[in-house]
Amino acid sequence: MLDRVDRLLDWWSRALVALAIIAAAAMMIHVSVDVFSRSVLNAPLRQTNQMVAAYYMIAVAFLPIALLGRRDEHISVDVFTNLMPAWLRRIFSIFATLLGMAYMYVFTWQSWISAGRRTGQGEVLEISGGFLIVWPARWFLPIAGASLFLVFTLRLIRQILSKDGDLDQATRPHDI
Repeated sequence: MLDRVDRLLDWWSRALVALAIIAAAAMMIHVSVDVFSRSVLNAPLRQTNQMVAAYYMIAVAFLPIALLGRRDEHISVDVFTNLMPAWLRRIFSIFATLLGMAYMYVFTWQSWISAGRRTGQGEVLEISGGFLIVWPARWFLPIAGASLFLVFTLRLIRQILSKDGDLDQATRPHDI
């Protein structure tokens, strides 16, 4: 059962990374066309800065976090924990996972409320000559946060079910 959930989370986190890559490519093309239009044609695109800030950068920054969590590649400092006995490292690892879950729960909850509010308001940014609809990008944050929360939940289950010596196996996903 856990392996099936693990494969599903792997597929989902890779799909989010693919969306982030598409957003990064779109951002590069959009900015390049804007620079070309501004420099050569003396006609810059109106919404480039707002699109980069409201859509592209949010997608690039937040959508990949579930895959980073699955691979245990987020920032960590293990200078002192490497010197601890295995049982104490296990306790610290479980505590860190619980702390990550708590943070991601609050992050997801608050970003969900904000995204719902902004969607209800029909949030837009004023650009020269009109408006840019930005509320859809607000949903990137709760999606990314919930995804990382699920990754941490699966990690916690594996940590609890693992034997003392198998802590590395519990925190590292299978088949990555």
